[in-house]
Amino acid sequence: MIALITPTGARKDQFLLCAKWMKRQDYTGKVLWIIVDDALPLTTNIVQPEFKENWEIIKVYPRPVWNGENTQGRNIKAGIDALMTSEHYAEIKSIFIIEDDDYYKENYLTEMTKRLGLYYLIGETNTIYYNVHWRQHCDNNNRQHASLFQTAFTKELLPLFINCLNNKFIDFVFWNKASNKLLFQAGTLAVGIKGMPGRGGIGAGHKRTMAFLQDPNLTYLKNLIGNDDAMEYERYYSNNSQPQHGLLFTKSN
Repeated sequence: MIALITPTGARKDQFLLCAKWMKRQDYTGKVLWIIVDDALPLTTNIVQPEFKENWEIIKVYPRPVWNGENTQGRNIKAGIDALMTSEHYAEIKSIFIIEDDDYYKENYLTEMTKRLGLYYLIGETNTIYYNVHWRQHCDNNNRQHASLFQTAFTKELLPLFINCLNNKFIDFVFWNKASNKLLFQAGTLAVGIKGMPGRGGIGAGHKRTMAFLQDPNLTYLKNLIGNDDAMEYERYYSNNSQPQHGLLFTKSN
């Protein structure tokens, strides 16, 4: 059994797509999906207990509710607490951080799981960021660590991971401190999506601080994830200079 932890809240559009990407995962083993929603109104009701065969859903609602601060670490910790007190904890072989606004190919969980093997920590490097608001993309150029949304680890590293949650960039610190780890490239199993409406992010790609390449017709995105999936992001394009979301925080990448 594997565990997924998704911190979210006030990101309706993002979570709707996240649920779609998880619904079609081809992984056939048991999955425990812990969804942490810290905002009101709730935006996670689309996922119900009968969401998917072999999947069990746990919902967590941290309090106080989100009020503009960066609650990523708190929310992930709430998800971990729910995991550790779950009746399934002894069955869990690996833990994934599934971020609500990012794109996951249908074979993401399968390909990640098969690579764990004897490693405690795995992740796909060369992260591609795509800002759907501006239709721009770039390579994050991360060669020594994986982004949090492309990371999976075993319970052996859970104490270390918890100790990293107070850092703004959890992924960088966690990968730097961990041992017995594997970085790999597999043709971009997931894409870091930026520029979605609603509650914003704090990491690279949400602002024009990187060397982005233009993709006005979605050609690059279609080649990367397929035409149908790329079209899910078509409506978020705007030629405004400011992104659609506010100035508030939720995540590190």
